[in-house]
This record gives sequence, C-alpha cells and structure tokens, in this order.
Amino acid sequence: MGDYPHLGKFIPLRTDDLVDALCAHGKLSPEGQGQFRRVAELIQAIYHFEFHEDLKRARRAYHIFNPDADTLKIHNPALGDSAHRFEEMVKALESILVAANYRELTLEELNELMTKAAPRGLNIQVNHEKYEKILIYRRGKQQVPKKQDPRSKWKFWGHKEKEPEFEEMLQRLLILIKLKSDENVEQFYDHYIETAGETERQKERRLLKEAAFGKKSSPKASSGSGASPIFLKIFKNVPVSALETLFPDVTIQMTLVDKGMILLPLLGGLFSVVRKVIPALLVIGAVVAALMAGEEINWVDFKDKLFPILAAFSLVGIISVKVFTRYKNTKEKHQAKLMKTLYFHNLDNNAGVFNFLVHEAEEEECKETLLAYYFLLTERTEDGGCYSEAELDDRIEEWIASSFGKEIDFEVDDALRKLQEKQLLVEKDGRFEVPSMEETLIRLDTLWDEYFLYSQEAEAEVETQTEMRAAEKGVS
Repeated sequence: MGDYPHLGKFIPLRTDDLVDALCAHGKLSPEGQGQFRRVAELIQAIYHFEFHEDLKRARRAYHIFNPDADTLKIHNPALGDSAHRFEEMVKALESILVAANYRELTLEELNELMTKAAPRGLNIQVNHEKYEKILIYRRGKQQVPKKQDPRSKWKFWGHKEKEPEFEEMLQRLLILIKLKSDENVEQFYDHYIETAGETERQKERRLLKEAAFGKKSSPKASSGSGASPIFLKIFKNVPVSALETLFPDVTIQMTLVDKGMILLPLLGGLFSVVRKVIPALLVIGAVVAALMAGEEINWVDFKDKLFPILAAFSLVGIISVKVFTRYKNTKEKHQAKLMKTLYFHNLDNNAGVFNFLVHEAEEEECKETLLAYYFLLTERTEDGGCYSEAELDDRIEEWIASSFGKEIDFEVDDALRKLQEKQLLVEKDGRFEVPSMEETLIRLDTLWDEYFLYSQEAEAEVETQTEMRAAEKGVS
C-alpha cells in the first residue's frame, strides 16, 4: 500500500458496471450474485438519502448568491447573514467535492500552470482585486497533443517536421468565483466571452499588449443591497493553455528586458511609417499652398514625387481591407468554435453544479464501499487469513488494473471507515472481515428503517397514553 500523488483516486466505472464485473468475477454463486446485487441496491439507497441532506443544505445556503434564481431571495434570520451562509455553502461544497474524489487546485498551482502555457517572458496571475473568493478543484489529468498553428504544419525544404508538443489536460475542473460587491457582473461576462473566443495568436498579442501597456480599468457596478453573486462552473477536458480564458481578468507581469523586446520593434515600426508619411504630407502641403498663392505648379515634377507615395498608400489600403476581412472571418469562426466548446465542455453551472457533484459523490462512495466489502467477503490471503488494510488496498488496485487497464490510488482507509460506519466491519489484530450477506442485508435494512421513526414514535405515544388511561382507571 502506498500514496501515489500522480494517480487519481477516482474509480472510472459506473456503480452498476462495477457490480456486474464483481458478480462476473467467479467468486459468487448465482444465488450469491442476487444477494450481492441487493446489498449494492441498499448501499446505493442509503448514500442517496444521506447525500440528499448535503444537497439541500448546500442549495439552501447558495440560493441568495445564485445569479440564475427566478424565485424570491427571502432573508431567513435562522440561516444567518450572507457571510455565514457563504461559509456554510463552501463547507457543504468542499465536503461533496472530497467525497467525489476531487482535489483542490491552489491559486499558486493555477498561476504556475497558466504561466507555463503563456508566451515566453510572461508571468500570469489571477487578479485578486476583482474577486472576493476563488475556489478551484480538479479531478483527473492526462497528456494530450497541443494544438498547432496551421502554418506550422508546412514543411520547408531542408527542415524537419516539428515533433508534436504535448500539454496537460484537466479531465474535470470546478471553478467558484465570488466577485466583490462593487464589480460589474455584465462587464465580467462580456470580457469572458470576448477573451474566450480568441485564437492563439490573438490571445498572445493581447497578453503581450497588456503586459507592456497595462489593462483598461472596467466600470464599477452601482451599489445595491443584494448579496454578491457566486458563479459556479464545472468543465471537462480543459487544456492548461485554455485556463487563462476561464479567468478573463488576470494580471500579466514582465521584466524590463522583456518589455523592451516588445516596445523597441513597435517604436521602430512607427518611426518607419512616420518617415514615409511626412514627405507625402509635405508634397501635398506644398501643392495646396501653391494653389492658394496662385503660383504655377510643375505638375510633371509633382506627379513624379507623389505617384510612388499614392501607390504605396493604395497598396496599404488593399492589404488593410484583406487583413480586416480575414480578421472578421477568423473572429466569426472562433466565436462559433467558442459556442461549440462551451456547449460540449461545460458540464453544469451555478445551482446545477451541486446536483452534478452529489451524483458523482454518491457513485464514488458506493464504489469504494462495495469494492472493500466484496474482496473482504470473498477472498483470503495465501495462508487463509483475512486481509490487512495494506493487502486489501493492493488487491483492489491490482484487480482494477488487470480487469480494466486503469491504475488508481484506492482510498482503502476511507472505504474501511465507511464499512465501519455501516456496522459492516470486524477488526481483529489489524485484519478485517465482514458479515455474511444475509446478516449484511439485515443490518442495512435496519439502518434504512431507522432514518424515519415517525410511525414508531406515534405507536409509542399511543401506547403510553393507553397505559396512562388504564392506570388512571385503576386508581379510581
């Protein structure tokens, strides 16, 4: 048993598929398979009920911050002020995320990922001045080929084709953003859409420009009495090069040397343009002055001087029209690509995120519990003893790898804790076993019945009142 940070704790199987695979493992009789399926059904029902309470608590606390709410946001003193409700919402959300095997991505880690993916010389960081709270969680990652500029695919004589570059892709990414109360929400959305639709080259030019000249300040929101909205978004398959677009308001820092490398060519280009424009303006000014003074103009000499300049301006105009047309077409193409990306990569938003995560948390808890229960029930060590924690961990990880070709870091301690909570675990000398499936079904059924005791309480109350009336009659 060991801790493997490079491996995820997520079990990439649906609970139903896992139950089917365990039943097909060959250790259970047909009757035993039926019993195991009933055990799985009860475990799923119990976790669904337990997480339903977490879901209600999280959504209740989030309601006043929900930018999509179409119901009244009524202040309930029993739930505390907005700061207290925000804390409660974050606690509930983090609890669900941990159960779903997500792990936090700190701002330092995020800034490092964005900086690595940015053009050389840029240091990108999330702008803390805009946000009151930022929370990022991730689950799963893999290496994928980095998208190349189409022009880089051309082969030139004597040059070898470039080796494909790879970048890290986050398979699940959750983002919580709480803007400060004076921030303009509409401006935030507009800037998000504008920057998310950029091409790689447009993004690089924007970052370099902002690094050299700074960013424009955005207008502040009008003061209001409502709680600041909290944006919740969850995405799938996000390349690290696209992280900056999910946080449109970032700060870009550069050294003086890097700024000089950008500004000097710009100043050189501006000087070259001015050097060519000034002679043309002088010639035109001289002609206008001569006409106003009534002097005779040597049109042959004027034509010889002005014609090359006008030809150059015409050529610049034609090129400008072509560049603008290409820019417009490219912008529309990437806006369409953005809409497609948001449609296929955005899994859920705001209040819907809680439902999405609770389902994933239920699945993970059920899978971990069932895996630990099954192997403790059906297998023993080579010397006939029960599994220890380390042996159980290794066995489950080995079975998943050999059966599905996936390496995971199974949370064996958490799985044993869950069995203990359900009174399905017996420990002796550091080794563990579980009750028979007949006994397990009885214990789980009893646990389920204890969630609602209304009928039993009512029956006890009726019985108590009956006994009291009988006692009163006896006394009289």
